Amino acid sequence: MERAEQLQQKEENRHASEANSDRSKRSGTRDYSISTLLSLVALASILPLLLLGIIGLAQYVAQQRAAQIDQLTRYAATLTNAIDREIRGYFDIAEVIAASRFLQEGDLVAFGRLARDSATKARGHIVLIDRSGQQLVNTRTSSDIDLPVTEDIESLRRVVQTGKPITGDLFKGAISNLVLFVVRVPVFVNGDVRYVLSFEPDPEAIYKIVQQTFLPEGWMAAVLDGKGRMVARSRQHNELYGKPVSPEFRARLTGDAGLLDSRDFGGEEVLTRYQRSQTADWYVLMWAPKAVLDKPLHNSVLLAIALVSLTVVASIAAGFLAGRVVAEPVQQLLIAARAMGQSKPVSFERTVMREANVVGQTLMEAARNIASREQALRKSELHTRFVMRELSHRSKNLLAVIQAIARQTSRSTTDVNEFNALLGERLSSLGKSQDLLVQQNWQGVSINDLIAVQLKAFIDAAEPRVSTSGPPVTVNAEAAQNIGMALHELATNASK
Repeated sequence: MERAEQLQQKEENRHASEANSDRSKRSGTRDYSISTLLSLVALASILPLLLLGIIGLAQYVAQQRAAQIDQLTRYAATLTNAIDREIRGYFDIAEVIAASRFLQEGDLVAFGRLARDSATKARGHIVLIDRSGQQLVNTRTSSDIDLPVTEDIESLRRVVQTGKPITGDLFKGAISNLVLFVVRVPVFVNGDVRYVLSFEPDPEAIYKIVQQTFLPEGWMAAVLDGKGRMVARSRQHNELYGKPVSPEFRARLTGDAGLLDSRDFGGEEVLTRYQRSQTADWYVLMWAPKAVLDKPLHNSVLLAIALVSLTVVASIAAGFLAGRVVAEPVQQLLIAARAMGQSKPVSFERTVMREANVVGQTLMEAARNIASREQALRKSELHTRFVMRELSHRSKNLLAVIQAIARQTSRSTTDVNEFNALLGERLSSLGKSQDLLVQQNWQGVSINDLIAVQLKAFIDAAEPRVSTSGPPVTVNAEAAQNIGMALHELATNASK
């Protein structure tokens, strides 16, 4: 039984939906389900939060990128300072040796012995060169006979011209056959630059500093000389040592510091921070692959997108579920309203929606009131029909009685005036009986009341000559009319 009622309810709902859809098509407006509307409301309610979240995420990404650039700058500055300290140490060693009194006296043999002793402790090599580039002393050899001309003539000339110490670029030593760099300091004799003293550190010294510098995972560092050749590199140092970077990249290294979007030797996109050394015409590079830099940001963005998507889905789902919860009471209300419109019994089961419960109870009460009024109206209609039939029947009877009274009166008189007077009195008597019947709703008349009404006109209240006695008796309508007429005739005859 319940299954059949459910199927019938579903069928009615389907017909109602189709009817509503047809009306919507005819009116040109499109309707939506409560679930869809609530889902849209939920989505619209979170849109401001989503916009704020997107703005906040953009600010967070910008702050994180600025923090990464700042970190890259600080690491590059730290490495640059470490390299400058190392080179200043080389300058100090060279200047101390260049201040030897043997050079002031021109005793190159004695200076050669001093230089070889000093080179052992300084962990490097010392070369004394004259203004033309001819090597005079070289601690890489046991004697200073037949020494070659220095290869790095450019840095030598700069020292001679400026009278200031400099750090040279990489070159290949004629005696060592190694790619190395030197620091050069001028040697003044009588106020003129007579010699240039060069100190050749260990070629791996700068690389060791790079290796000792802490780098975050995935980050790399390098040092380029003035011509863009690799002095040191945190990775693949041996493979790339002494090799130049591309001319295009070297041309982008301008000023004392800067930030570049570039590609490393492996072709990977990187963000590079460069800073010029204060002790050499070198650049210290610090870079990180963009994939490494962007990974935390990507994770944050993905997490934010996931949260936003989850929020949107949850909001839409909540709106949809809320719509389903609301749809059930609304559907019940629709069925109740349709049943009330069809004058059928209305039922409504309580739901979780308070307003729907109030409306449902109101519809049930209204349906009961309407049914009660319809029942009363039907009863009233039946009663009216009965009264009309009864009125028609009694009117016919009354007309028949009047017709009989008129015939009886016409037989007892020949004068019109007398006829009218007698007929009027008899009709008045009949009317009195009718009044009693109407008062008693045609349910009968007490015989005492009938006698009192009919004889009232013939009895003197100050001298009563008629008395009645006996048990109370009620007569029906027909008997009341006949007895009333008889009493009237008797009283009329008695009064003559």
